[in-house]
Amino acid sequence: MKTKLNRILLILIASGLLLSGGGYVGYRAYVSARQARLIRQARAYLDKAKERKAVLCLQRALRHNPNDLQACRLMATVEERSSSPAALLMRSHVVDLNPHSLEDRLALAQTAMMFHDYARAANALEGVDAAGKKTSSYHNIAGAVASSVHQLPQAEAHFREAARLEPTNPAPQLNLAVVCLHSTNAQAAAEARATLTRISASEPSLRCQALRELLLDAVGSRQTNAALALSKELVRQTNSTFGDHLMRLDVLKAIQSPEFSPALAACRREAGTNTAKVYELSKWQMTRTGPAETLAWLRTLPSNLQTNQTVALQEAECQAALQDWKGLQASLDNQRWAGLEFMRYAFRARALRGQDLSGAANAEWQLALKAANDHKQALVTLLQLAEQWKWQSEAEELLWAIVNRYPGDRPAFEALCNLLMVGGRTRPLMMLLSQELKRTPSDLMVKNNLAMTALLLEAAELKPHDLAREVYELAPAKYAGTYAFSLYLQGKNAEALKVMQRLTPAELEKPSMAGYYGLILKAAGDRARASAYLEWASKAQLLPEEKKLFDRAKAGM
Repeated sequence: MKTKLNRILLILIASGLLLSGGGYVGYRAYVSARQARLIRQARAYLDKAKERKAVLCLQRALRHNPNDLQACRLMATVEERSSSPAALLMRSHVVDLNPHSLEDRLALAQTAMMFHDYARAANALEGVDAAGKKTSSYHNIAGAVASSVHQLPQAEAHFREAARLEPTNPAPQLNLAVVCLHSTNAQAAAEARATLTRISASEPSLRCQALRELLLDAVGSRQTNAALALSKELVRQTNSTFGDHLMRLDVLKAIQSPEFSPALAACRREAGTNTAKVYELSKWQMTRTGPAETLAWLRTLPSNLQTNQTVALQEAECQAALQDWKGLQASLDNQRWAGLEFMRYAFRARALRGQDLSGAANAEWQLALKAANDHKQALVTLLQLAEQWKWQSEAEELLWAIVNRYPGDRPAFEALCNLLMVGGRTRPLMMLLSQELKRTPSDLMVKNNLAMTALLLEAAELKPHDLAREVYELAPAKYAGTYAFSLYLQGKNAEALKVMQRLTPAELEKPSMAGYYGLILKAAGDRARASAYLEWASKAQLLPEEKKLFDRAKAGM
């Protein structure tokens, strides 16, 4: 009996060792194989344009491993095909996982441009390393971003460099011609048109893009007949896009053509059950025919499509634009927006606040923040909504969250600084600058601004006089004002005046500098000139402490 019991114990021990060692290895191999199989299946479904089945495979893969790069990239592709804002979130997540990948950063920039989020596109490009910035692909996309925000000299420089790196590639030549098309030099613009016309005739893969640019040029110069002909030629191309048909609608609407109504009806039929086309057409209609007509059309779509997160988001935007708060709340009650659930909560908060139900609205907003789960791009998206709705306190809360969670995000830091400055929140601004200086101790701009706010608030514990002297010694022309104000507060008026007088008259007359020069002139006994400079200071965006300081000085004149 004892022998039999020992044998059973040995079997149990051996089984336990198997489960804790080899068994675990086997399980990991099984999970890895399953991930690979799900991703292969998703690729196959995408190749067959079966997006829904691809999504199901990818959702299962991401449940097991939310940081699987291949699954995240594929999910971003799927979301792009349906024009879902979730594509931006997923592309951003890929870059967070793989920050040194040139391809992933360029993909994020392109996706951001698709949603007209040019700040996010530029931010993605800023993270490209030195080697990546020497590639033609980088310069092409950087040029496109610069062109989109009307930074034409920068765009031209990027496209010229791309053309130099790939002299046989006609794409950079096309991009360069597009920039030159906007030149004030008539000859350069004419040469650009000739280049685009040549490309449209000789490069089939670029024909549509060349025709689009020629069409936009014709519309901009009010060449109605040319625009009509070009739009007709564009939509005839086998590789034209749905957006090209919308461009033709713009032309037909502008000339009040009787073809407009049937063309719009045809576009609505073509959109059908394609969520990407529904998104494009609804965005177009919102700005051309208004939210009421857009909403009416969206509600004619099949019921299963109306619950799609992209379509539901468009309906929510229409209802918000129409201020139909009760309708918006009711439509969102029984929906689920998957990866965009945080946006659904945000729109519910907007609907409730529109009905003066502030307590319920605040609760929904907190749910939105929780659903965002500290994901950077989700927080940025909520920030954009808060700014759009003019919710200042929520915007500030989000900016603090982004800055604290992602301390290297310079755009968020600068946006928060500006928000606090405009709001006259000097002490929180000083705290933010102090926090940032600990992270970037060599940043002179941050050090200077911290010195100035600390001087205004008499925060001696931050040693503002030392900070002011340090930045002045390193960049005297740029930070003379702060150092002179520091000397003035220490009663060293003669030294302060010498520092200021090293600046040019134009620099002294800048509203941000004039007030401090006025203070110092008054202390030196030159009241007449002091009065003029103090008056110029009123044109600047001032912190409350600055305004009080300058007003007191003017009152004592």
